[in-house]
Amino acid sequence: MRFVDVLDDLPVIFKVGFELFLGGGHEVVRELVHRKKRVFLDLKFHDIPNTVARASKLATLMHVEMFSVHLAGGSMMVKAIRDVLSETSSISPKLLGVTVLTSFDDVRWAEVTKAMTGHAVETSDSVLGLAEHAVSWGVDGLICSALELPLIRKRLPKVFVVVPGIRLVASGTDDQARVMTPEMARKGGADAIVVGRPIIESNDPRLSTESILKQLAD
Repeated sequence: MRFVDVLDDLPVIFKVGFELFLGGGHEVVRELVHRKKRVFLDLKFHDIPNTVARASKLATLMHVEMFSVHLAGGSMMVKAIRDVLSETSSISPKLLGVTVLTSFDDVRWAEVTKAMTGHAVETSDSVLGLAEHAVSWGVDGLICSALELPLIRKRLPKVFVVVPGIRLVASGTDDQARVMTPEMARKGGADAIVVGRPIIESNDPRLSTESILKQLAD
Protein backbone atom coordinates (compact mmCIF):
# COMPACT_ATOMS: atom_id res chain seq x y z
CA MET A 1 0.00 0.00 0.00
CA ARG A 2 3.03 2.29 0.13
CA PHE A 3 2.72 2.89 -3.61
CA VAL A 4 -0.98 3.63 -3.21
CA ASP A 5 -0.16 6.32 -0.67
CA VAL A 6 2.66 7.75 -2.78
CA LEU A 7 0.47 7.95 -5.90
CA ASP A 8 -2.67 8.84 -3.94
CA ASP A 9 -4.03 11.79 -5.95
CA LEU A 10 -2.73 10.85 -9.40
CA PRO A 11 -5.12 9.63 -12.15
CA VAL A 12 -4.04 6.00 -12.22
CA ILE A 13 -5.66 2.57 -12.10
CA PHE A 14 -4.01 0.07 -9.78
CA LYS A 15 -3.28 -3.29 -11.40
CA VAL A 16 -3.53 -6.36 -9.19
CA GLY A 17 -1.80 -9.29 -10.88
CA PHE A 18 -0.87 -12.85 -9.94
CA GLU A 19 1.93 -12.06 -7.51
CA LEU A 20 0.04 -9.44 -5.53
CA PHE A 21 -3.21 -11.38 -5.53
CA LEU A 22 -1.52 -14.56 -4.31
CA GLY A 23 0.38 -12.61 -1.69
CA GLY A 24 -2.48 -10.48 -0.42
CA GLY A 25 -5.62 -12.17 -1.68
CA HIS A 26 -9.00 -10.56 -1.79
CA GLU A 27 -8.06 -8.20 1.02
CA VAL A 28 -5.77 -6.18 -1.26
CA VAL A 29 -8.57 -5.60 -3.75
CA ARG A 30 -11.09 -4.84 -1.01
CA GLU A 31 -8.74 -2.31 0.57
CA LEU A 32 -8.15 -0.56 -2.75
CA VAL A 33 -11.87 -0.42 -3.48
CA HIS A 34 -12.53 0.78 0.07
CA ARG A 35 -10.11 3.63 -0.59
CA LYS A 36 -12.13 4.39 -3.73
CA LYS A 37 -9.26 3.44 -6.03
CA ARG A 38 -9.77 2.15 -9.55
CA VAL A 39 -8.68 -1.49 -9.86
CA PHE A 40 -7.63 -3.62 -12.83
CA LEU A 41 -7.70 -7.30 -11.82
CA ASP A 42 -5.15 -8.85 -14.18
CA LEU A 43 -5.41 -12.58 -13.54
CA LYS A 44 -5.86 -13.56 -17.21
CA PHE A 45 -8.56 -16.17 -16.68
CA HIS A 46 -8.27 -19.17 -19.02
CA ASP A 47 -10.24 -22.32 -18.30
CA ILE A 48 -13.46 -24.06 -19.28
CA PRO A 49 -16.37 -21.61 -19.81
CA ASN A 50 -18.28 -22.46 -16.62
CA THR A 51 -15.25 -22.08 -14.37
CA VAL A 52 -14.20 -18.76 -15.89
CA ALA A 53 -17.77 -17.44 -15.83
CA ARG A 54 -18.01 -18.15 -12.09
CA ALA A 55 -14.64 -16.53 -11.45
CA SER A 56 -15.73 -13.49 -13.47
CA LYS A 57 -18.84 -13.12 -11.33
CA LEU A 58 -16.68 -13.07 -8.19
CA ALA A 59 -14.42 -10.45 -9.78
CA THR A 60 -17.48 -8.34 -10.59
CA LEU A 61 -18.75 -8.54 -7.02
CA MET A 62 -15.38 -7.21 -5.85
CA HIS A 63 -16.20 -3.98 -7.74
CA VAL A 64 -13.08 -3.95 -9.89
CA GLU A 65 -13.14 -1.61 -12.88
CA MET A 66 -11.84 -4.19 -15.34
CA PHE A 67 -10.40 -7.70 -15.48
CA SER A 68 -8.56 -9.81 -18.05
CA VAL A 69 -9.10 -13.15 -19.78
CA HIS A 70 -7.04 -15.06 -22.37
CA LEU A 71 -8.79 -14.95 -25.74
CA ALA A 72 -7.29 -18.38 -26.47
CA GLY A 73 -10.13 -19.62 -24.24
CA GLY A 74 -12.39 -19.15 -27.25
CA SER A 75 -15.86 -17.85 -28.02
CA MET A 76 -17.78 -20.09 -25.61
CA MET A 77 -15.68 -18.90 -22.68
CA VAL A 78 -16.05 -15.21 -23.56
CA LYS A 79 -19.79 -15.53 -24.20
CA ALA A 80 -20.26 -17.34 -20.89
CA ILE A 81 -18.57 -14.42 -19.13
CA ARG A 82 -20.73 -11.96 -21.05
CA ASP A 83 -23.87 -13.77 -19.88
CA VAL A 84 -22.72 -13.54 -16.26
CA LEU A 85 -21.87 -9.85 -16.58
CA SER A 86 -25.30 -9.11 -18.02
CA GLU A 87 -26.79 -10.36 -14.75
CA THR A 88 -24.86 -7.72 -12.79
CA SER A 89 -25.06 -4.89 -15.32
CA SER A 90 -25.24 -2.17 -12.65
CA ILE A 91 -21.66 -2.95 -11.51
CA SER A 92 -20.34 -4.60 -14.66
CA PRO A 93 -16.57 -4.15 -15.13
CA LYS A 94 -14.80 -3.98 -18.48
CA LEU A 95 -13.96 -7.39 -19.90
CA LEU A 96 -10.49 -7.20 -21.48
CA GLY A 97 -9.21 -9.91 -23.81
CA VAL A 98 -5.50 -10.76 -23.87
CA THR A 99 -4.31 -11.43 -27.42
CA VAL A 100 -0.62 -12.51 -27.37
CA LEU A 101 1.58 -11.85 -24.35
CA THR A 102 4.21 -9.14 -24.82
CA SER A 103 6.93 -11.58 -23.75
CA PHE A 104 6.61 -13.28 -27.16
CA ASP A 105 8.57 -12.20 -30.19
CA ASP A 106 7.96 -13.71 -33.64
CA VAL A 107 10.51 -16.49 -33.11
CA ARG A 108 9.05 -17.69 -29.79
CA TRP A 109 5.47 -17.32 -31.01
CA ALA A 110 6.32 -19.33 -34.12
CA GLU A 111 7.48 -22.14 -31.81
CA VAL A 112 4.09 -22.19 -30.11
CA THR A 113 1.96 -21.97 -33.24
CA LYS A 114 4.02 -24.59 -35.06
CA ALA A 115 3.72 -26.93 -32.10
CA MET A 116 -0.05 -26.43 -32.10
CA THR A 117 -0.84 -26.44 -35.80
CA GLY A 118 2.25 -27.56 -37.67
CA HIS A 119 2.60 -24.08 -39.17
CA ALA A 120 4.45 -21.02 -37.89
CA VAL A 121 2.26 -17.92 -37.59
CA GLU A 122 3.45 -14.35 -37.19
CA THR A 123 2.58 -12.62 -33.93
CA SER A 124 0.74 -9.77 -35.64
CA ASP A 125 -1.51 -12.18 -37.58
CA SER A 126 -2.50 -13.99 -34.38
CA VAL A 127 -3.14 -10.73 -32.52
CA LEU A 128 -5.33 -9.31 -35.26
CA GLY A 129 -7.22 -12.56 -35.76
CA LEU A 130 -7.99 -12.91 -32.05
CA ALA A 131 -8.89 -9.23 -31.75
CA GLU A 132 -11.41 -9.25 -34.58
CA HIS A 133 -13.11 -12.38 -33.30
CA ALA A 134 -13.09 -11.20 -29.69
CA VAL A 135 -15.08 -8.08 -30.47
CA SER A 136 -17.84 -10.20 -32.00
CA TRP A 137 -17.67 -12.55 -29.01
CA GLY A 138 -18.44 -9.68 -26.64
CA VAL A 139 -15.29 -8.26 -25.04
CA ASP A 140 -15.22 -4.61 -23.96
CA GLY A 141 -11.58 -4.12 -24.83
CA LEU A 142 -8.33 -5.70 -25.90
CA ILE A 143 -4.84 -6.08 -24.47
CA CYS A 144 -2.09 -6.06 -27.07
CA SER A 145 1.45 -4.80 -27.48
CA ALA A 146 2.07 -1.35 -28.90
CA LEU A 147 3.62 -2.94 -31.99
CA GLU A 148 0.24 -4.38 -33.00
CA LEU A 149 -1.65 -1.25 -31.97
CA PRO A 150 -1.61 0.38 -35.45
CA LEU A 151 -3.15 -2.77 -36.96
CA ILE A 152 -5.84 -2.88 -34.28
CA ARG A 153 -6.64 0.80 -34.70
CA LYS A 154 -6.91 0.43 -38.48
CA ARG A 155 -9.30 -2.52 -38.33
CA LEU A 156 -11.05 -1.76 -35.04
CA PRO A 157 -10.87 2.03 -34.57
CA LYS A 158 -13.39 2.25 -31.72
CA VAL A 159 -12.35 -0.64 -29.51
CA PHE A 160 -10.86 0.11 -26.07
CA VAL A 161 -7.18 -0.93 -26.11
CA VAL A 162 -4.82 -1.46 -23.18
CA VAL A 163 -1.10 -1.68 -23.96
CA PRO A 164 1.30 -3.47 -21.56
CA GLY A 165 5.05 -3.86 -21.94
CA ILE A 166 5.67 -0.13 -21.50
CA ARG A 167 9.26 0.89 -20.87
CA LEU A 168 10.84 4.33 -20.65
CA VAL A 169 13.27 3.25 -23.39
CA ALA A 170 11.97 1.27 -26.37
CA SER A 171 14.27 -1.73 -26.13
CA GLY A 172 13.62 -5.18 -24.73
CA THR A 173 16.14 -5.47 -21.88
CA ASP A 174 14.12 -7.94 -19.78
CA ASP A 175 11.44 -10.59 -20.38
CA GLN A 176 9.31 -8.20 -22.42
CA ALA A 177 10.05 -8.61 -26.13
CA ARG A 178 7.57 -6.18 -27.70
CA VAL A 179 7.88 -2.87 -25.86
CA MET A 180 7.30 0.83 -26.48
CA THR A 181 7.51 4.10 -24.57
CA PRO A 182 4.41 5.81 -23.13
CA GLU A 183 4.59 8.54 -25.78
CA MET A 184 4.82 6.02 -28.62
CA ALA A 185 1.82 4.11 -27.24
CA ARG A 186 -0.19 7.33 -26.92
CA LYS A 187 0.57 8.36 -30.50
CA GLY A 188 -0.42 4.88 -31.64
CA GLY A 189 -3.86 5.29 -30.10
CA ALA A 190 -3.70 3.40 -26.81
CA ASP A 191 -6.58 4.11 -24.42
CA ALA A 192 -4.60 2.91 -21.39
CA ILE A 193 -1.09 1.64 -20.73
CA VAL A 194 0.29 -0.76 -18.14
CA VAL A 195 3.46 0.42 -16.40
CA GLY A 196 4.99 -1.77 -13.72
CA ARG A 197 8.74 -1.98 -13.26
CA PRO A 198 9.59 1.57 -14.45
CA ILE A 199 7.56 2.83 -11.48
CA ILE A 200 8.01 0.08 -8.90
CA GLU A 201 11.80 -0.05 -9.34
CA SER A 202 12.19 3.73 -9.48
CA ASN A 203 13.98 5.64 -6.72
CA ASP A 204 11.13 8.17 -6.89
CA PRO A 205 7.91 6.37 -7.96
CA ARG A 206 5.77 9.50 -7.84
CA LEU A 207 8.16 11.51 -9.98
CA SER A 208 8.37 8.66 -12.49
CA THR A 209 4.59 8.40 -12.63
CA GLU A 210 4.19 12.15 -13.09
CA SER A 211 6.74 12.04 -15.92
CA ILE A 212 4.82 9.26 -17.65
CA LEU A 213 1.51 11.08 -17.25
CA LYS A 214 3.09 14.16 -18.79
CA GLN A 215 4.18 12.11 -21.81
CA LEU A 216 0.60 10.92 -22.19
CA ALA A 217 -0.80 14.44 -21.95
CA ASP A 218 1.60 16.26 -24.29
